[in-house]
Order: sequence, then structure tokens, then C-alpha cells
Amino acid sequence: MSIQFTFERGGILIADFNKKAPETISAISNALKAPLTSQVFHTRWCGREINFGLTTQNPPQKENYSSVVSKFDLVYWRHWEEPGKLVDGAPGNEALGIYYGAEALRFHQFPIYVNIFGRIRWEYEDLLEEIGVRIWQQGYEDVTAELV
Repeated sequence: MSIQFTFERGGILIADFNKKAPETISAISNALKAPLTSQVFHTRWCGREINFGLTTQNPPQKENYSSVVSKFDLVYWRHWEEPGKLVDGAPGNEALGIYYGAEALRFHQFPIYVNIFGRIRWEYEDLLEEIGVRIWQQGYEDVTAELV
């Protein structure tokens, strides 16, 4: 199973799940039983990342988690120690992020941990970079995420 991301200003990215985060994949799959449209933002303070909020019925625990990500990584994150706390810039307390560059994740002096549960397909590398830079420079836009 895969996730397709369709961006308002143009571009479609497809990500494949890995097998290292089954609880996260289950939670995300359940949240995307119907296509989800949300605003995608750039998180420049955390690196080359675009992300959007979503809500899962059963937020997953840490699995296949890291504070270092690679280009193409698809991640789930939230405030692990404060489950009800809102994610900055997101409409809820959970978020899905896509990285278009390798990063060591930090917020101020503390590392941020994410569940890595998939990867954007490598053939979308140029488009991934284009979308990331566009959102950074032009601001948020709508994205629709759906299972394919």
C-alpha cells in the first residue's frame, strides 16, 4: 500500500510504507480511509520538511523512531511526552512530515523524535525538492493525502 499526495499548486508524490513501523502504518491507514485534505506547511526551523496535521483514532507509540532523517523520509510525529499538546503550526496534536533533505531534528536545544514509516519514491526527487522549496518560499497550500 502507498500514499499519494496531491498538491494544490501542482505535483503528485507517492510514498511507500516500510515494514518497520506497523503500528504507525495502521494508524495512518485508518486515518486515511477517506482522502484527507489539509494545509501543508514548511517547518524551516526543523530542516527541509513539509508537514500537515492529521488525527488518528489510536495514536501510535514510538517505533522505528529517530532524531535523524534522510531525504525522502515520510514520518509521523507528535509531542510524545505530552500527548494532548498541540503541534505548533498544525491543526491538531499529530502531524505527518515529508523530508526533502537529510536532517538532524532539533527544537531549540532538544532533539525531536519521529516515527519513520515510509519513503517518497526516488523518481520524484526533483519534484519533491521543487514542492518543498515552493512551500518554503510561497507559504502553505492544500494537500490531499489518500491511500493508493
